[in-house]
Amino acid sequence: MEEFSNMSLSKKGYKTLNHRDVQYRWMMKNRSGVNEVSVYTNAAIGGRELIAELPRIVTLSLVTEAIDFGNANHWNPNEEGTSLRCKHTRKGFVLVD
Repeated sequence: MEEFSNMSLSKKGYKTLNHRDVQYRWMMKNRSGVNEVSVYTNAAIGGRELIAELPRIVTLSLVTEAIDFGNANHWNPNEEGTSLRCKHTRKGFVLVD
């Protein structure tokens, strides 16, 4: 896991998404056969990352659901801090340590 502080993120490979009047930058990653989405706000420098483990088939609605779950669980993407990790299950998202 990479930590970013006091530097802007590279835009290479990231897609933008407007959700609830906030612009986010996100990228799909496959780590050891597990799909993960990495999300930041587009304007944050050194902001907090949201990492969501997703199922094999990923839709844009799962990305927005992960953002909503993160926001409901005190993810503040405009402040520095450790990444918030969550996982999609059949019942919805859950926090992961």
